[in-house]
Amino acid sequence: MSIPSALETKGTRSMSKAIRFGIVGCGRIGARHAGHISSNPRATLVAVCDIVEERADAFAAEYGGTALYTLDDLLEQDLDVVSICTPSGMHADMSTRTLGAGNHVLCEKPMTLNLEDCDRVIRAEKKSGKKFFLVKQNRFNKPVKILKDMVFNRRLGRISLINSDVFWNRNRAYYEKDDWKGTMAQDGGALMTQCSHFLDLMIWIGGKAVSVSARMANLSHDYIETEDTGLITIAFESGAIGSLQYTTGVYRHNFEGSMTVIGTDGTIKIGGQYLNTLEYWDVANIPNPDIGDEAPLLPGADGTYKGSMSRHGDVIENVVGVLFDGVEIKTNSLQGRESIEVMQAAYISALEGREVSLPLAPGDAGFKLNEQVPLSGRSKGG
Repeated sequence: MSIPSALETKGTRSMSKAIRFGIVGCGRIGARHAGHISSNPRATLVAVCDIVEERADAFAAEYGGTALYTLDDLLEQDLDVVSICTPSGMHADMSTRTLGAGNHVLCEKPMTLNLEDCDRVIRAEKKSGKKFFLVKQNRFNKPVKILKDMVFNRRLGRISLINSDVFWNRNRAYYEKDDWKGTMAQDGGALMTQCSHFLDLMIWIGGKAVSVSARMANLSHDYIETEDTGLITIAFESGAIGSLQYTTGVYRHNFEGSMTVIGTDGTIKIGGQYLNTLEYWDVANIPNPDIGDEAPLLPGADGTYKGSMSRHGDVIENVVGVLFDGVEIKTNSLQGRESIEVMQAAYISALEGREVSLPLAPGDAGFKLNEQVPLSGRSKGG
């Protein structure tokens, strides 16, 4: 028996039916989407897609849905939302095609690998009348929500510094598992892949960025194309300064993923490995909420790579809530664009050795990372 669609016809809502999801990309992140779609009472997984037929078949056998092998075939199905869980360099084209076919998009980070592609997705979203949801699951972490509330309600006073440290391990096995990882064209680099959640939160908390300076290098992974280490400084319109220090070269295991916000009336640090603990609290007239560790980690198959915090259940529920209940999209396309613009400015700054102003000038807006010389000085596998 077929499951009724949440849209009786395109653009017409039926409040008593399940949201019909499809997934393109049957890897680790796709599995996260599938698990949470299946556990949501107002969602159902209809079809899954991967160009590796055996992987799509195994995925469908485990999570349900019809196994398909091309995006075109997936878009012919009766779907409401397509989760895009493919390599980063594919996000823009798949998002625009999915929106053009009349489906909402739930896209993994980063939204795209350059600003022009962001604008292309936004145009497709507006033209289609459908919605673009970006996966930024760390916004749902309890310590992050508390920090955001403290800043939004000015309980920390005037903010002077927002600092993020991302000290993680990504070893040879991680990069060699998939051909696209560590490439300029499909991965984008440690900033785009490992640090985009942290930079998104810095902007979400700090507000509008007006300039970016950066230094980047590949110091630990001579078999990939991209940077693995970087230091980024952000000037915010408010006068606050942001700093992001990152590496994927930590010995053996992830060490830290943290954010510290310092204001005239208080200091808060959230950390652990995945922004899941409240590590320091000194805020005028407000006691420490003492929430402890928020959630267990999700171990990776090789015992070293653990991935990120899994708040994808909240992401799926937000999609369902937007479509059924009219709640606000947690991370929309314009917010995704903000992060990409800052990251693009950082790469320009690192490659050209200059401070980059925002919004990007026309010449900088047309920058494409995949057209640059590999930051490591070599091609992956070369």
